[in-house]
Amino acid sequence: MNEKKLCEGCDKCNQKAPLFKHLSKEELEIVNRDRYSVSFHEGEVILKQGIAAKSIISVIDGFARKYMEGFNERKLILDFVKPWQLVGAPGVHNNGKYSYSVVAIRETLVCFIDANNFTEVIGRNGEFAKEYVRLCSGNYGRSLERMVSLSQKQMHGRIADALIYLSGEIYESNKIGAEISRQDIADYTSMSKDSAIRILKEFERDQIIQLEGKTIEVIDGDRLQSVSVNG
Repeated sequence: MNEKKLCEGCDKCNQKAPLFKHLSKEELEIVNRDRYSVSFHEGEVILKQGIAAKSIISVIDGFARKYMEGFNERKLILDFVKPWQLVGAPGVHNNGKYSYSVVAIRETLVCFIDANNFTEVIGRNGEFAKEYVRLCSGNYGRSLERMVSLSQKQMHGRIADALIYLSGEIYESNKIGAEISRQDIADYTSMSKDSAIRILKEFERDQIIQLEGKTIEVIDGDRLQSVSVNG
């Protein structure tokens, strides 16, 4: 972990972070107060489940996984975090503790924004508050969809849902990068690694996907969607 002032300030970040475009210069100064940036190497913990939630974090560059730690050291991946996403809100606004962990998948630059300053800006700017609620509501909606997938679909349907989400929302491409391991897919779909690998090989045999080393390419999106619907 390399802690230093790596970002010039939130006024510069405002040109890239969609949520912060609603803030005035004065409000950006409040957000920037006590803010600091940290560069994390692959595998380093950015947030730890259960510790005091004192910051909202914004991923500036890189890629991370967000997961909950369950029984017997099992993990359930909740989501994958791309640049300009805010993380840590549930703990900050609920019980004061982070409700999940976040780990860097590759070199990742993160800004830590003081939770009190962030809350102050929410109270000052109604448009910013509305957009923040919309963001949180979208995350909640995706969580409900995940709950249905994990509780009501068979393993093939859950793997199909994961591939559709990763290719469409995370990579915005037919190809899922090598950063997403087979263990990640297993933890995202709540199954064993062996089961996830077996189903991926079945999808390849059926010419739905192509496995190329550690990457996965979706070559028949319609059939993958059908597996998801019928899964």
